[in-house]
Amino acid sequence: MEYQNDSELQTFPDREDRTPMPPPPPQEPPAYDIPPLKPNNWLWQSIVATLLCCMPFGIVGIIYAAKVDSLYFNGKYEEAERIAQKAKMWTLIAVGAALLYVIFWVILVVTGNLPEYMENIIENNASGYNF
Repeated sequence: MEYQNDSELQTFPDREDRTPMPPPPPQEPPAYDIPPLKPNNWLWQSIVATLLCCMPFGIVGIIYAAKVDSLYFNGKYEEAERIAQKAKMWTLIAVGAALLYVIFWVILVVTGNLPEYMENIIENNASGYNF
Protein backbone atom coordinates (compact mmCIF):
# COMPACT_ATOMS: atom_id res chain seq x y z
CA MET A 1 0.00 0.00 0.00
CA GLU A 2 1.24 3.35 -0.97
CA TYR A 3 0.18 6.56 0.67
CA GLN A 4 -0.03 9.67 -1.37
CA ASN A 5 1.15 12.71 0.54
CA ASP A 6 -0.54 15.42 -1.48
CA SER A 7 -1.98 18.38 0.43
CA GLU A 8 -4.72 19.14 -2.11
CA LEU A 9 -6.01 15.66 -2.86
CA GLN A 10 -6.59 12.68 -0.68
CA THR A 11 -6.79 9.14 -2.01
CA PHE A 12 -7.77 5.97 -0.31
CA PRO A 13 -4.91 3.49 -0.31
CA ASP A 14 -7.04 0.39 -0.08
CA ARG A 15 -9.16 1.24 -3.14
CA GLU A 16 -7.54 2.41 -6.30
CA ASP A 17 -10.87 2.91 -8.12
CA ARG A 18 -12.08 5.85 -6.01
CA THR A 19 -11.56 9.37 -7.16
CA PRO A 20 -9.47 11.72 -5.05
CA MET A 21 -11.36 13.88 -2.55
CA PRO A 22 -10.50 17.41 -1.48
CA PRO A 23 -9.36 17.84 2.09
CA PRO A 24 -11.98 18.78 4.66
CA PRO A 25 -12.44 22.50 5.30
CA PRO A 26 -10.54 23.89 8.26
CA GLN A 27 -12.46 23.84 11.50
CA GLU A 28 -13.37 27.24 12.87
CA PRO A 29 -13.01 27.69 16.60
CA PRO A 30 -16.35 27.53 18.39
CA ALA A 31 -17.99 30.92 18.71
CA TYR A 32 -19.08 31.75 22.22
CA ASP A 33 -22.27 33.72 22.58
CA ILE A 34 -21.36 36.57 24.85
CA PRO A 35 -24.53 38.04 26.34
CA PRO A 36 -24.95 41.80 26.55
CA LEU A 37 -24.34 43.55 29.83
CA LYS A 38 -27.06 43.06 32.41
CA PRO A 39 -29.25 46.15 32.60
CA ASN A 40 -29.63 47.97 35.87
CA ASN A 41 -32.76 46.62 37.53
CA TRP A 42 -33.48 49.80 39.57
CA LEU A 43 -34.61 47.70 42.53
CA TRP A 44 -33.00 49.60 45.39
CA GLN A 45 -33.95 52.92 43.83
CA SER A 46 -37.57 51.74 43.53
CA ILE A 47 -37.61 50.65 47.17
CA VAL A 48 -36.26 54.02 48.32
CA ALA A 49 -38.75 55.85 46.10
CA THR A 50 -41.57 53.76 47.57
CA LEU A 51 -40.56 54.42 51.16
CA LEU A 52 -39.66 58.09 50.85
CA CYS A 53 -41.56 59.43 47.87
CA CYS A 54 -44.72 58.14 46.28
CA MET A 55 -45.89 54.68 47.27
CA PRO A 56 -48.19 53.77 44.31
CA PHE A 57 -45.66 54.62 41.60
CA GLY A 58 -42.78 53.13 43.61
CA ILE A 59 -44.60 49.80 43.96
CA VAL A 60 -45.04 49.62 40.19
CA GLY A 61 -41.31 50.29 39.87
CA ILE A 62 -40.51 47.48 42.31
CA ILE A 63 -42.68 45.04 40.36
CA TYR A 64 -40.89 45.81 37.11
CA ALA A 65 -37.47 45.84 38.80
CA ALA A 66 -38.03 42.37 40.23
CA LYS A 67 -38.56 40.95 36.73
CA VAL A 68 -35.31 42.23 35.17
CA ASP A 69 -32.85 39.70 36.61
CA SER A 70 -34.97 36.63 35.94
CA LEU A 71 -35.53 37.68 32.33
CA TYR A 72 -31.83 38.38 31.81
CA PHE A 73 -30.67 35.06 33.27
CA ASN A 74 -33.24 33.21 31.14
CA GLY A 75 -31.65 34.65 28.01
CA LYS A 76 -34.38 37.17 27.21
CA TYR A 77 -31.99 40.10 26.93
CA GLU A 78 -34.15 42.48 24.89
CA GLU A 79 -37.15 41.96 27.15
CA ALA A 80 -34.99 42.47 30.24
CA GLU A 81 -33.76 45.77 28.80
CA ARG A 82 -37.32 46.87 28.03
CA ILE A 83 -38.56 45.99 31.54
CA ALA A 84 -35.54 47.76 33.09
CA GLN A 85 -36.52 50.90 31.20
CA LYS A 86 -40.07 50.63 32.59
CA ALA A 87 -38.71 50.18 36.13
CA LYS A 88 -36.58 53.28 35.64
CA MET A 89 -39.55 55.24 34.29
CA TRP A 90 -41.86 54.39 37.20
CA THR A 91 -39.16 55.04 39.78
CA LEU A 92 -38.46 58.46 38.31
CA ILE A 93 -42.20 59.20 38.15
CA ALA A 94 -42.41 58.39 41.89
CA VAL A 95 -39.52 60.75 42.63
CA GLY A 96 -41.05 63.44 40.38
CA ALA A 97 -44.42 63.15 42.11
CA ALA A 98 -42.73 63.56 45.49
CA LEU A 99 -40.86 66.63 44.26
CA LEU A 100 -44.09 68.17 42.99
CA TYR A 101 -45.71 67.46 46.37
CA VAL A 102 -42.85 69.14 48.24
CA ILE A 103 -42.89 72.12 45.86
CA PHE A 104 -46.65 72.49 46.45
CA TRP A 105 -46.19 72.57 50.23
CA VAL A 106 -43.26 74.98 50.00
CA ILE A 107 -45.37 77.35 47.89
CA LEU A 108 -48.17 77.17 50.47
CA VAL A 109 -45.76 77.97 53.30
CA VAL A 110 -43.96 80.78 51.46
CA THR A 111 -47.15 82.52 50.31
CA GLY A 112 -48.73 82.29 53.76
CA ASN A 113 -51.72 80.28 52.52
CA LEU A 114 -50.93 77.19 54.59
CA PRO A 115 -53.03 78.13 57.65
CA GLU A 116 -56.02 78.99 55.47
CA TYR A 117 -55.59 75.80 53.48
CA MET A 118 -55.41 73.72 56.66
CA GLU A 119 -58.52 75.43 58.10
CA ASN A 120 -60.45 74.63 54.92
CA ILE A 121 -59.42 70.99 55.17
CA ILE A 122 -60.54 70.79 58.80
CA GLU A 123 -63.86 72.57 58.16
CA ASN A 124 -64.76 70.50 55.12
CA ASN A 125 -63.60 67.13 56.41
CA ALA A 126 -64.30 67.28 60.14
CA SER A 127 -67.68 65.58 59.66
CA GLY A 128 -69.41 67.85 62.16
CA TYR A 129 -67.00 67.47 65.06
CA ASN A 130 -65.45 70.57 66.55
CA PHE A 131 -61.79 70.29 67.32
